[in-house]
Amino acid sequence: MSTADTEYSTAQEEETERVTLSTVHQAKGLEWRAVFVIWMTDGMFPSSRSLQKLEAVEEERRLFYVAVTRAKDELYLTFPSYWSNGPDGQQFQRASRFLKEVPDSLVEQWRVGF
Repeated sequence: MSTADTEYSTAQEEETERVTLSTVHQAKGLEWRAVFVIWMTDGMFPSSRSLQKLEAVEEERRLFYVAVTRAKDELYLTFPSYWSNGPDGQQFQRASRFLKEVPDSLVEQWRVGF
């Protein structure tokens, strides 16, 4: 989503059904009825680069706050349990440390798999 797309999406009628793909940075100041934040695993959110410095993790935490506050009605925080990353086969994924900071009273956990 480019900056022009962001401006266009805010001008659209609320009742029009569509999917908007955005980065967290581009979503600042915007809201949607339902928001999906994907790849909520340590190494992705927060990113592996940020895990080296406390200040960088805190910046990622602020971005997480931006992401979760874009939802008006429904918020979905998703992560894979395993990730197939090439010849090594499946690699176990650890849920993001930020998910542990969400109060249990606000969480409805779903497990989808085979």
